[in-house]
Amino acid sequence: MKEDRIIKIISNLNDKEFVTSEELAAELNVSSKTIRNEIKNINSDLELYGAHIEIKPKHGCRLIIEDAEAFADYWHELTNNEDNNIPSNAKERVEYLVEHLLTTNEWTKVEELCETLYISQSSLSLNLKEVRKYLDEYNITLLSRPGYGLKVQGSEFDIRLCLANLNFENREEMPSAFLADKQQVLYNIRSILYRILQKYNYHMADFSFENLVIHIFIALYRAKEGREAQLSDKQMQYLKKQEEYEIACEIIKELQDTFHLGLAEDETGYIAIHLAAKKILSYQETASNVVISDEISEIVTHMLNTVYEAYQIDFSDDLELRMMLALHLVPFGVRMAYDLVLHNPLLDDIKTQYTLAYSLAVAASDVLRKHYNKVVKEDEIGYFALHFNLALERKNQQTEKKNLLVVCGTGRGTAKLLLYRFKEKFGKYLDEITTCDALGISNVDFSKIDFIVTTIPIKYPVPVPILEVKSLLSDNDVKNIQRFLNEETATSMNKYFSKELFLTDIDVNTKEEVLKLMVDKIEEVRSDIVAADFYDAIIKREQQAVTEFDNLVAIPHPFKAMTIDTFVCVAILKKPILWNKKKVQFVYLMSMEVDQNRNLNRFYKITSKLLVNKTYIKEIIQKKNYDDMMKLFAAIEKDLGED
Repeated sequence: MKEDRIIKIISNLNDKEFVTSEELAAELNVSSKTIRNEIKNINSDLELYGAHIEIKPKHGCRLIIEDAEAFADYWHELTNNEDNNIPSNAKERVEYLVEHLLTTNEWTKVEELCETLYISQSSLSLNLKEVRKYLDEYNITLLSRPGYGLKVQGSEFDIRLCLANLNFENREEMPSAFLADKQQVLYNIRSILYRILQKYNYHMADFSFENLVIHIFIALYRAKEGREAQLSDKQMQYLKKQEEYEIACEIIKELQDTFHLGLAEDETGYIAIHLAAKKILSYQETASNVVISDEISEIVTHMLNTVYEAYQIDFSDDLELRMMLALHLVPFGVRMAYDLVLHNPLLDDIKTQYTLAYSLAVAASDVLRKHYNKVVKEDEIGYFALHFNLALERKNQQTEKKNLLVVCGTGRGTAKLLLYRFKEKFGKYLDEITTCDALGISNVDFSKIDFIVTTIPIKYPVPVPILEVKSLLSDNDVKNIQRFLNEETATSMNKYFSKELFLTDIDVNTKEEVLKLMVDKIEEVRSDIVAADFYDAIIKREQQAVTEFDNLVAIPHPFKAMTIDTFVCVAILKKPILWNKKKVQFVYLMSMEVDQNRNLNRFYKITSKLLVNKTYIKEIIQKKNYDDMMKLFAAIEKDLGED
């Protein structure tokens, strides 16, 4: 059997639609019997590589991949020889098509693409839907004209941006056709940039520097092809007043000398824009040349107010957070103005490990979305989350002191002894300590008491927690009180979960279905705390930014704190479903309590430890057992210790 025929057959199959042997036969210009025989032969190979072609009478056949990594190895071996370098799946075909269409000035016939990719026109149509979605994010239109084929239409700025972002995500696959001796060109660009940025003491992150290298690489290619940047007179006049323009002039001069290219003045403005969009600002720079405008200060205030309204966390007095957000908004404003993207290589880690901070950033970013009337990309939200996470850490370090009532049944002398013992052991946790005997409890003003420590049973009803200890405080008492003061116990996660809200074998096809089912169950179990708009609040949060992650996990939650308790509802799906762009089978629906004094730092820390661990998630999905999940939480807490 010829390899190109195998490639053509597999390329025309996917896991969503059945394709008949007659359709494949017509595509490959062979008989249906030949197709059926060759599928049998292909299946004998595929079984060794974690895949098979499912054959269903009256429907046709489709490709089922159980082990994506093993199949990728098989496909790579099949296609990567001297004669073949064909995209192996839909994602790769979409990337190939985007790149091809953006770098081709002429119309491209559909038949030529089908022949190049070894796919049918119906398969190409499915890929082109995704291509249109991808291009649409950059304001680029895919034109289709009978008799001519396909061609893109968009501004030079948007086309460059799309190419740069495509190749930033697939850096190793940057097209060699761009410029001869690609690696040498990239090396020369890096050298020029490094030298000039050092001279001007101009700072940017390493990944931003690399992204700028790629933007300039593509700019050189496009200029060489006669596709030059075009900026308005108003834009150029504004840019010429900025520090970045002077730096860009020097960069352009060196690029022209090194590559023997004539570059238009607008290219200087183009580089100046990218410099301004990628700059890192610090406290030290504010004293000399960075002005925080009233507009930016007002935006920051609005962001913090929005966070408070949604999550009841007050950052209004955190001057460091205000300053860091303001400094971040200066280059951010440039990126929003020109639809630039500052890639965030830590995004997945931020979303899973700093879940609360990311949620706060999503709420704050809604202010920016309204202000700029543009979608704020997840990469950008991730950077804001880092600022909020540091602010949360500062809040957690400022331990809220408690007011304590000591009740002792053996006399004032023992009560005073306990008081001094408490000051010695727990002074950093305590504000006021008062003492009384059992008879005096009825006269206590409990509005100023956080909890009671007592050496005797208390039968009088009181509105605060009670902790019983021995009169002289044993070592075990000390440990219990420390946990009590920190609100962290060995089973701290238990209070957020219940067996009634641990749902398994959920058979659904969409995220809306599973979320509605989960909310219905929550309303059934916890009708006392769930508002009527709880489901709508979750959907609103999904619209702000996706809650899906790698590892088959989604963490949906309302867009604001809206219940009297913090709780989690878990759903294990019967089969993975497409959430937004990723498959999900483990749904971890959280709701945060409306309480300004809550401390959920440990809850989020333990949650992230579980959700980022592939082994843990796989075990929970397979076992589908509530007690086993809680044992995993206990093991994580034990590892965390007293952190």
